[in-house]
Amino acid sequence: VSEPARINKPFELRAAPGYRPVFDLDAVISGELASGSGNWAVEGLTLRRGYVSVTVNGGGPFNVLIHRMRVLEAISGGAEISVVKRSAVSTGLNYQISENELRYFWDTNDGALRTALQVLDGGAGVTTGRIRENRVIATGSHSIGILISTADRTHRTEILANQVQGGRRGSIYLRQGSVIDVTGGALTALLFNNVITSVVPGSRYADGIKLEILDGSANMRVWHNTISDTSKGVNAVASPGAGPISGSVRGNIFAYIGFAGLTRSGGATALGDAWNLFFQSPFDPSLNKSTIFADPRFRRAPNDAHLRADSPAIDTVYESTLTDVLSAEGLPFTDGDGMRRVKQANGTPLSDTRLDIGALEAGDASEIHRLPASGLSNVSTVDSIALNGIADAYPIATSNWNPDGATGVYDNHPVGLRYFPSINRWVLRQEDLINFAANARFNIFAPGQGTGRFFHANTAANTSGNGTALSASGLNGIADRIVLALRNAGTGSTIAELSAPIAVGFFAPSWRVTRLDSLGMPDIGGFNIYFQEPSINAFRHTASAGNIVGSFTLVDHPILNGNSCARFQITPLSTSGILNNHNTGVFFNSSMQKWAIFNQDFATISNGVEFNVLVDPSIIECAEQYFADGFE
Repeated sequence: VSEPARINKPFELRAAPGYRPVFDLDAVISGELASGSGNWAVEGLTLRRGYVSVTVNGGGPFNVLIHRMRVLEAISGGAEISVVKRSAVSTGLNYQISENELRYFWDTNDGALRTALQVLDGGAGVTTGRIRENRVIATGSHSIGILISTADRTHRTEILANQVQGGRRGSIYLRQGSVIDVTGGALTALLFNNVITSVVPGSRYADGIKLEILDGSANMRVWHNTISDTSKGVNAVASPGAGPISGSVRGNIFAYIGFAGLTRSGGATALGDAWNLFFQSPFDPSLNKSTIFADPRFRRAPNDAHLRADSPAIDTVYESTLTDVLSAEGLPFTDGDGMRRVKQANGTPLSDTRLDIGALEAGDASEIHRLPASGLSNVSTVDSIALNGIADAYPIATSNWNPDGATGVYDNHPVGLRYFPSINRWVLRQEDLINFAANARFNIFAPGQGTGRFFHANTAANTSGNGTALSASGLNGIADRIVLALRNAGTGSTIAELSAPIAVGFFAPSWRVTRLDSLGMPDIGGFNIYFQEPSINAFRHTASAGNIVGSFTLVDHPILNGNSCARFQITPLSTSGILNNHNTGVFFNSSMQKWAIFNQDFATISNGVEFNVLVDPSIIECAEQYFADGFE
């Protein structure tokens, strides 16, 4: 697409399922709203060089949605995503900016605030918004990652689970007030679960979170962020006569910081702190006595901030402190990766202090289970530190045709996982009792203990026809959950095989697991179930004409694209009524540099078939790359 799109009225421009239209260089999608009310939305497009911008000059109220956009280069330092409300406007505005991928560069000091993503509020009336799960790379000596500038207005924003690399002038920069006019105003901000690092590991190139009050006041809760390899951590400053900045900085990791982890000046001294962890950051004796000074034990310091099992940041702060706020504010219970926020590693004792410091909650595990070349049967013992001896782990498995770029192996059979108490191991099992294929591989996902995983036992009461109804707190009656299911025949002596593909679906008020051959569902045994809120890494994929290639459907995702070593799980959906009665798996298409979901029997995937997908963001490298630095 080469023509600009300028739409000065409420509208919705969305890519069709399975498509991502690409706009040519210097493409613009913009709108100027001066009358009427309603939605202005763009979703699922790629701009090779360009921007998305909407300005509110009148009318309203308006809802602005900018979702899953990909902008590869800015035009002359302009913001790649911009939402603006003019000073003459008194109207309501709500913005949602989520799951966008931005690549931004600006290297000239020209006095302007040069930012990849910005919200500029100069208008009266209520403005609220959420900036969630964006992935921003901001390079150059004068770049900013995410900017909120409220120009003396009353504004409330939620900045959640964004990952920003770079931002030399501020990876996340919030500014209340104006250098010209003094009219008061207040900025309320929740900054939770963001991950900020430098573009070049070890450079301490980026700036962290900057909170600046020129006029008026602000209330900031900066909670459970991970800020690593930056020049500053959180820098809060209020000009003379401005402020205060109330609120708190709590549960954050500040590691490998060049200048200071937390600075507060002027009216910002009212900003409290508690339960933060500092490492390689200049010592500050004014910090709260709960402060921890220790190596956070990142998986790969300084820029892979996932926590190792021996990290002092794990299970350190009281769960209710954060979860009470998430509930009260209507915020997602997900972390900086889009995975469950409340969980613990399998095998660790449950306690009242079970949340990790920082943005990335540890507890889940993913690995590859490999079958041998000979001596095969229809069962295979899984030997995993995350699963051994843990009968209530309830893992999920997905056939992986070519993990880490290996030679492909088909395994056209329904599989399950069953726990054997006699050997204290989980055992992968082909439900049709046919031997595994030689060298077959499976992605195994071991979800950490906590809400979101359970064993569903089939009974006569919950089973009818070809399905069984699930029941769990946090799942019942909620249609948008991402649900995975895998057959578990149980630990009893009576076994009923389920030799058919399965799917999950929401049929109010319950989720159901169905067998796709339409035969009766056994009323014994059951299923391992995993569920969570949707996020950038837990989503629905729809097979369509835009992504179907014969027997497979390509998945477009920032972690999966170009990464043959990614780990993810799939479960087909039945809610739409378009069924795929075939055993499925995943494979990496090296020619297209994308992962795909495929039918093991080579049958064409039907247009409209849906899958629930869960990507494990902690697995981003091949094993030989991961261990290359010797920190096994």
